[in-house]
Amino acid sequence: MFFYRNNNQNRLNKEKLQEQNENNENTQATDFDPPADYSKAAFEKIKQLCDQFNKAQLLEYIELVNSPKKLFWLNFLSGLAKGLGLTIGTAIVLTILFKLTQHIIALNIPYITVWVSEWIGQVTSLLRAGK
Repeated sequence: MFFYRNNNQNRLNKEKLQEQNENNENTQATDFDPPADYSKAAFEKIKQLCDQFNKAQLLEYIELVNSPKKLFWLNFLSGLAKGLGLTIGTAIVLTILFKLTQHIIALNIPYITVWVSEWIGQVTSLLRAGK
């Protein structure tokens, strides 16, 4: 009895869903008003997509990916430039810090000068011990 009732309910639910789907299909078909000229709308959409592709420079990227030699050299030169930039930047920052430290020591500020001098002495002794 229970099994029969569930099957009956399932069958009724399926019938209701089918009716709703049929009603939705009918309303969707009548609610849609196609444009007067399909080719003009399609042309405008294609033109819009082409403009977006050109803005994204997608063709250049595809050509680059399809050329392994060009991609290798581009990545190699990019890495070389990054390494050179990092080296020069580090040298500049360390030079500025060194000059600033020299200036602080020359000012002979009581506690800071003693601390910097001890720090430089520790660094120097560690460097000598490493040799």
